[in-house]
Amino acid sequence: MRIADLLGLTTLFAIFAFAFALKINDFLAIRLPVDGNILVVEGWIWKSSAMKEAMEEFKRGHYQWLVTVGEPAGEGEGTPVQESSAELAAGRLRELGVDENLIVVLPVPKMTLHRTYGSALTVRNWLSRSKTEATGVNVFTLGPHARKSLVLFERALGPGIPVGVIAGTDDTYSPSRWWLSARGIHVITRKTLGYLYAVIWPLPENMPLPSETSDNPLPPGDKEVPIRK
Repeated sequence: MRIADLLGLTTLFAIFAFAFALKINDFLAIRLPVDGNILVVEGWIWKSSAMKEAMEEFKRGHYQWLVTVGEPAGEGEGTPVQESSAELAAGRLRELGVDENLIVVLPVPKMTLHRTYGSALTVRNWLSRSKTEATGVNVFTLGPHARKSLVLFERALGPGIPVGVIAGTDDTYSPSRWWLSARGIHVITRKTLGYLYAVIWPLPENMPLPSETSDNPLPPGDKEVPIRK
């Protein structure tokens, strides 16, 4: 290969890398909401300051239900019972002023793979079993996880339900200069690979989740959700 050709390829690669660095965060951390009556908050973000944004979105939008969904978050103090991130997120939202009567808590079993997809299927099962009519579902998540969440919730809920996504602010790195911090590089690399997995991986239409075998679409102790027309 001639030196001129090598320099040309190097220049093209540098331009591509520069464009990728400038645009990838905006591509992943999207905000594409739909008109809908259900706001889903991914429970794993419960510690984030973006939870205030989720509260504001719920109060600003014309939602009927706020659904929190997530896996076990760890053992509670003095008890072997694992509290789910869905429950922790619901607690944060109640503290921020969301009416507890409008919150639906959907725990997901501990999963080593397909966690976001498992959450999406749990929401789908709840909609079916509670006979809740969904005119549209917006998923609130954190930063560059949004593109992956949108793809997986669309796959799980199917073409009959419009699905949107809202990326809350991830303040653990600088979105415009993510490549200058170890945290930013870690987040962007992981979420880019996660998005590619969501698009390419042949996921099953169903997974063995408790909500598929329980007669109650809600966790024990939660009240039934009435059908709103």
